[in-house]
Amino acid sequence: MAQQEKPLIILADGTKRTVGSQATKNNIMAAKILSNVLKTTLGPRGMDKMLVNTIGDVTITNDGYTILKETEPDHPAAKMVVDLAKVQQEEYGDGTTSAVVLVGEILKQAEKLIEDGLSTSTIVKSFDEAKSKTLEIFDEISIKTEKEELIDIAETSMQGKGSFGNTRQMATKIVEALLDVKENGQIDPDMIKIRKIHGEGTEDTEITQAVTIDKSVVESEMPKDVKNAKIALIQYPLDAKELQNEAKITINSPGEYQAYLDKEAELLEAQIQKIVDAGANVLFNNKKISDLGQHFLTKAGILTAKRVKAGDLERLAKATGANLVNDVKEITSDDLGEAGHVYEREVFEDREYIFIEDCKYPGTLNIIIRGSTKHITDQLEDAVNNAIGAVSSAIKENKALPGGGAAYVAASKALKTYANQFTDKRQLGITAYADALMEIPIAIAKNAGLDIIDISTELLAAQEKSTNMGLNVFEGKVEDMKENHILDSEETISAIVDGSTEIATEVLRIDDVLAAKEEIPVGGDMPGTPNPWA
Repeated sequence: MAQQEKPLIILADGTKRTVGSQATKNNIMAAKILSNVLKTTLGPRGMDKMLVNTIGDVTITNDGYTILKETEPDHPAAKMVVDLAKVQQEEYGDGTTSAVVLVGEILKQAEKLIEDGLSTSTIVKSFDEAKSKTLEIFDEISIKTEKEELIDIAETSMQGKGSFGNTRQMATKIVEALLDVKENGQIDPDMIKIRKIHGEGTEDTEITQAVTIDKSVVESEMPKDVKNAKIALIQYPLDAKELQNEAKITINSPGEYQAYLDKEAELLEAQIQKIVDAGANVLFNNKKISDLGQHFLTKAGILTAKRVKAGDLERLAKATGANLVNDVKEITSDDLGEAGHVYEREVFEDREYIFIEDCKYPGTLNIIIRGSTKHITDQLEDAVNNAIGAVSSAIKENKALPGGGAAYVAASKALKTYANQFTDKRQLGITAYADALMEIPIAIAKNAGLDIIDISTELLAAQEKSTNMGLNVFEGKVEDMKENHILDSEETISAIVDGSTEIATEVLRIDDVLAAKEEIPVGGDMPGTPNPWA
C-alpha cells in the first residue's frame, strides 16, 4: 500500500488567505468606502465631518487628510489610500480629498469592467494610457501664471476651509509673502511657521518675514528689545547641578556646604561668561536654565528664552546663520547668528512671543492665525496650508488649470475622443477612466445642491467653446473660470491624477492577500464587505 503523502504547510498558523476575484473585490470595496466618506466634503460647498477620538476630543473638519489621519483606517488597501493622501499633503499641501475620491471612482469603473469580462492586465494598461493622455491634455490647456493667477490659485484653494473676513486679501498676502521668500523658484516649507491664537477676529491674522518663538523673556529685568542681535543657540542646560560630574561628594560641615554652593555658582558663571565672551546679546536654549543662571544672564544683559522647541531652534539656525551649540564651553563668536531686530511682543492678553526679524538669511515666514474659537483657527490653518501648498506648486512650473472641475471635464471629453482610436478592449478602459474623471465635477455640483443631469449637460456643451468653462458653485452657473479667478495649480491637479491612478492600478494588481493575524472584520450591510476602520 502506497504511503500517504503529508501536506506541505507553508503559511504560519492563524494566517488567513483571500485569493482571486474575492481579494480584488474586498480591496476595491475598502477604497470605495473611503472615497464615499470624503466625497461629500469635496468643493467649496462640501460638508464637514465631526471626529470624536477615544478620550472625547472633537475635531470638525472637511480636510481629507485630517479625516483619514484621525480615523486611522486599518484595512490594507485603505492604508494604501491613506499613504496616497499623506504624500499628496506633504508634497503639494492640497488635493488630498480629490485624490482619495478619484481612487474610488477609478476603482468603481474598474469593477464594472471586470464584471463585463475584461482582464485586470487590460484594465491596468488602458488606465495607464488614459492617465498619460490626461496629463498631456492638462499641459495643453494650462494657463501661464503671473502674480494675479497665483492669487487666484490661493483663493480657490482656500474656499470651503473656514472664512477669513476677506479671502482675496488674505490670498494676496500669502502670495506676496511667498514670492518675497522664494529662492531659485522654490519655497522651503520648513521655513514657514504657522501659529494659532484663539480669541480675536480673523481679520487680525498676520504674515511677516520673521521667526517667532512662543516664549517670553525669562526675566522681567532682562532686555526685551535688541537691535543688531548676535544670537546664540544652545542645546545645553545652564544649571549648576548639571555642570557637575557624577562623582560622590561628602560634606561634613555647614561651611563645606557653603563652599560647595559657591563653587557651583562659580562654575555656572564661568559657563555664562563663555557666552558673553563670544559676543552674544540674545540666547535661545532648548534646555533648562536655573534661577541662578537667569540671574547671571540678566546681569550680562542678554535677552534669553529657555526650553525653546527644537524645530524653532533649527529654523533660527537657518535664518540667522547660527550654529547649534551642544557644549557651552566650546562656543565662539563664529557660532553666533545675526538678526537686525529681536523683541518681545504681546500677541494676546498675557501672552508674549519673541520676534526675530531682519535675519541674516531671508526666506522665513511667520503666520499668526487668529480666530474666535479653536474650531475656526483649525479650519483657517487648513485653508492657509492649502494655499501655501497650491501656490508653491504653481510657482515651480508657472502653470495653472481652470478650476471648478473644468480641467477634469476637458480631459474626460478629450479622452472619449482619444478612445475611438483604439479597436481593442482598451477603448472600454479609456472610456471608463474618462467617466471616473467626470465624477469630480459631478461631486462638486452635487455638494452645492445643483441638478446633476442639467449641470453635466451644460458643462459638456460649454466646453465645446472653451476648456476654461467650469462650475461656479457660488452662482450655480457654468462660467469661464479664468475670468472668474477660479484656478488650480497644474502640478497639484496632475499629481492627483498621477497618484490616484498609480494606487488604483496597484490595488487592481493584488490577487492574493495573506493576513498573519485574525481575519479583517467585516461590516456594513453587505456580507463580506471590508470595514476600513476595523
